[in-house]
Amino acid sequence: MLRDHWFILILFPVLFILDYFSPFPSHAKMGVTKVEIKIEAEGPVEIEADQLIYDREKDIYHAHGGVIITRGTLSLQADHAQLTVASKELMAWGNVIVREGEDVIECERLEINLNTQGGKIYQAKIFLKDQNFHITGREVERLGENHYRIRDGSLTTCDGERPPWKFTVKELDVELTGYGIVKGPTFYVEGIPILYFPIGYIPVTGERKTGFLFPEFGYSSKYGPEVRTAFYWAMRKDMDATVYLNYLGDRGFQEGLEYRYAFTRETKGEAQFYFINDRVVDKNRYAFFIDHQQTFPYDFYLKGRINRVSDNQYLQDFDDIIPRGAKIDARSLRLLRSVLFGGKNWDEFSFLIDAEVYDDLTLDSNDPTLQKLPKTGFYALPQSLFKTPVFYEFSTSYTHFWREDGVKAHRGDIFPIVSYPTRLFKVLKLNPYLGLRETFYYSYDDPTGTLKGWESRETLETGFQTSVEFYRVYDAKTSSKISNLFNVAKWMHRIEPIVSYRYSPRVNQIRLPVFDEVDRVPYVNEISYGITQTLVGRPKKETATSGPYEYARLLIFQSYSLGDPYLDSEGKERSFSNIQAEVWWNFSPYISAQGNVEFNPYQGSFDVFNILLTAKDRRDDAIQVQYRYTKEPPLNRVHAINLDARIRTISPLYIFGAFRYDLLNHWRVASFYGAEYRAQCWTLSLIVEDWGQSPTGTQEKELKVKVYLSLLNLGALGRKAYQMIF
Repeated sequence: MLRDHWFILILFPVLFILDYFSPFPSHAKMGVTKVEIKIEAEGPVEIEADQLIYDREKDIYHAHGGVIITRGTLSLQADHAQLTVASKELMAWGNVIVREGEDVIECERLEINLNTQGGKIYQAKIFLKDQNFHITGREVERLGENHYRIRDGSLTTCDGERPPWKFTVKELDVELTGYGIVKGPTFYVEGIPILYFPIGYIPVTGERKTGFLFPEFGYSSKYGPEVRTAFYWAMRKDMDATVYLNYLGDRGFQEGLEYRYAFTRETKGEAQFYFINDRVVDKNRYAFFIDHQQTFPYDFYLKGRINRVSDNQYLQDFDDIIPRGAKIDARSLRLLRSVLFGGKNWDEFSFLIDAEVYDDLTLDSNDPTLQKLPKTGFYALPQSLFKTPVFYEFSTSYTHFWREDGVKAHRGDIFPIVSYPTRLFKVLKLNPYLGLRETFYYSYDDPTGTLKGWESRETLETGFQTSVEFYRVYDAKTSSKISNLFNVAKWMHRIEPIVSYRYSPRVNQIRLPVFDEVDRVPYVNEISYGITQTLVGRPKKETATSGPYEYARLLIFQSYSLGDPYLDSEGKERSFSNIQAEVWWNFSPYISAQGNVEFNPYQGSFDVFNILLTAKDRRDDAIQVQYRYTKEPPLNRVHAINLDARIRTISPLYIFGAFRYDLLNHWRVASFYGAEYRAQCWTLSLIVEDWGQSPTGTQEKELKVKVYLSLLNLGALGRKAYQMIF
């Protein structure tokens, strides 16, 4: 982090040429107070002083009073300066200030050998803008290239004469490409010594370096105090690893290993392994999560994500180490999915092959769980057929459904579609289409003996979609207050009514196995109708990164069936579907909303109602409300509310909280609350996680307390256990 700013002073070799081009006599007092030397290789150097003296006998240049030496963005100021040409030694003393850009070195005296580039500065104050480092030292010595020693110094990233925190050191031996070895460091908070270490290490570069990470501390009401320690190993520039040894109270010690690699931008990945001999449940428990992606010649690619845990309760007991994607599936679907897939994409075609393995967290055994080993597909995007107005697209797939216990099958599916998109009277958009579908099966190992051998199904789907677009442009003057708030010059309101028809005949499917929605094609004879509305604003000044922005969108649609009736959430047959609506409203950065609803016209109630509202203000206060309701068969019903809030009290102090409540089962899932103090050079947060006990007992009541401390550009103690989602 000190970089070469100390040695910005080595520009002074250019002064050597004064010995050969000086027009002044020996020991002459120069009347000239400003000299500019043009050096082709180094660029011009300008020296200015109240008095310039050259002693030819001793080969020394003297500058006194208001000394200023500049070259490009670099400048040196001092009361006095002296250059000895023979020994190539430069001295500057008296209020020495060296600047390059926004980096500054202040000292009382500077001594440097321009040949060896070694030297010292005394009573130094150093400021490095990039990472806001403030460094002081009674003596700062350069021992070699990028190698320094600081005696009786201090280090902080805080501004001001009295920094909120700082480290003082007896001696700091630092390589600018690595860590600094610190002797006798003491950590001060508001001038009060808090921690002392006989020896320590501090990072002095933004590059990854091997070493111990700050420990994490926490407390659980069920299992007691927690301490998490880690060792970081920077193997090479393209890979690193972290080794964990965590003490989890009554549970015992947990070991962990995380390995990361990035051989190229396209070939990278991460592997995580965890193990614990859990003393609470008296058994060994483990988990591993592997994520990999890479490309091959001719633009083929491969991606994989493997998630595995020792038992169904692991994800709940050790929630904080689970990757985000696996955590979402485990919570919402109670499934843990592993997938390996690859293929190639062209402009108009794509090829995909994948294998999917599921771990059902609701079952003690996964023998009956259906797996897809493998699944392949080849797809054509809509494109012109032989350069005619007729378009075609198709999808073909093969899937092998396998499980240890239950019927298995091979399934192939071919579905080509032709369409004729056109515009009638240059106004009405029309797109009729026709698709033929062939699906074939080979079933085996059915315990009942009813499904075996080859079966097939042939069907078709046809229909059309038509729409017309209306829009109107409004000048900002008609809504000046709103337009000025969002810096919009013009608004465009677009309305597009849509009517479509779809038909698929009734087919005999009774002898086909059922694995997913492809295996049962309903008799469809339906009309759908709806309307789409959007509100787009054009900014007053468009740039390369900002243009027209969609502030709001509303979709409302419904269908009427002439074929198989719809079934509502209670299993009753209906001719009209639910009225469905989607809304997206984003008057950022202050108010935004999004949601989707389904209204049952027969019962006069909502079968689905999901809404997310977010509001902020200029003070950075924020509140978010999420309501989720789905009236489906009992196993998939959802009725919950989530609340998040953040309040900025005094300037750097935030108070936050969150609340998760299951309205369906009438229990508080969890509450999070705490405070965070965000100063200029440090952040401190305290969070309390209060987990409620579920009615089924799968989640037990537990209280966790965690602390997070971050020092600007130096590191963090602990991790943020909870972060607001807005």
